[in-house]
Amino acid sequence: MVADERVQKEIVDVYRRGRVEIYDYRRYPGAYSFLELQKWAAGRPEAQVIMVANFHLALQDEESLKRLNFSRDMLESLGKNFIFLVTPYGDDRLAAGAYDFYSFVKLRVIFQKYGCEQENKSPLVQDEPLRESTWNTEDAREGLSVAYDLTEQAKEEYDKARYYESEKLLLKALGIKKALLGPEHLEIAEITCELAVIYCSLGKYRKAEELLEKSLQIRKKILGEEHPDIAAGYSDLAVVYVKEGRYKDAEELYERSLRISEKVLGEEHPNTAISYNNLAGVYESQGKYQKAEELYERSLRIREKVLGEEHPDTAVSYYNLALLYADRGEYKKALGYCFKAFRIYELRFGAGHPHTQDIFSNLQIIYSKWDSEGSFIHWLEEKMKQK
Repeated sequence: MVADERVQKEIVDVYRRGRVEIYDYRRYPGAYSFLELQKWAAGRPEAQVIMVANFHLALQDEESLKRLNFSRDMLESLGKNFIFLVTPYGDDRLAAGAYDFYSFVKLRVIFQKYGCEQENKSPLVQDEPLRESTWNTEDAREGLSVAYDLTEQAKEEYDKARYYESEKLLLKALGIKKALLGPEHLEIAEITCELAVIYCSLGKYRKAEELLEKSLQIRKKILGEEHPDIAAGYSDLAVVYVKEGRYKDAEELYERSLRISEKVLGEEHPNTAISYNNLAGVYESQGKYQKAEELYERSLRIREKVLGEEHPDTAVSYYNLALLYADRGEYKKALGYCFKAFRIYELRFGAGHPHTQDIFSNLQIIYSKWDSEGSFIHWLEEKMKQK
């Protein structure tokens, strides 16, 4: 598969939920080695499919390409279905020097869009020299692997609403990556943005704003203006503005984000759906209900079509529409959407998650306004029995 690193991350996130093992060269840095891959695969005998993500990072020199050519038949002898993911840059290197590799690959899929025109502006990790005065090569690889694990743990803690634990883990990962990659690297921008999201959840809006501006500055310098990461950065910053009550400023950023998403990703991409949803939210906050409804519904249509009806992002659209309809007194409509959101969140995150509890609380309120004489608990039990 040929895709930029952001698309690779999305693909890996999807496959991670299935019966697939992920070998990510960000987690296991270094040049390509069949023996390393064989040893890792041997420890996962149940896996029939192994996805090798960020494979371009393993193609560090001509020797790596030679080893890859030489090991083609050995890879096949492992009896696994390997899926290799590279960027267009890595694909060019393979085409030029790994001819046997392409006779081994059964199907080559190329993912377009996603700002590939900016690819030449985005330095790959191996192109940025590590600070050898402080770290030798082995230490650097180990450091990046540790930082990767810390970041994954931080995401798990955040999903459990354990924000302070998540913050500590991200700060450790940020310290390691800064020492290895320097202060102006895309990895630094990404982890800075994740920290800002935590601070926003904790109500530390000024701190979140500073970090998001810093993250945007790094990304603009490397990626240029018209890139999905820039659109995401504008949206993240707009969220903070909304929390601070700066609705006009937020609206301007959301509109800027939407223009980039529509141009670069197209109108039916999940990230474009996020832009529609966010802009609808700020319209609603300013009393522009008709505009808000149109964009919420557009976002929902994309998510149901692309992500499915059980996805958490689809639940967000259900919930936002529920609140909008409740504000307009359309309680029956609101109740249906709110229940859908509650069911998805309870199944995915559990009844104890703060977001699930918030949805449950509003579900009760909406029900009481729809049927003040009825039994909410009985109604909910009956609804939960339905498929």
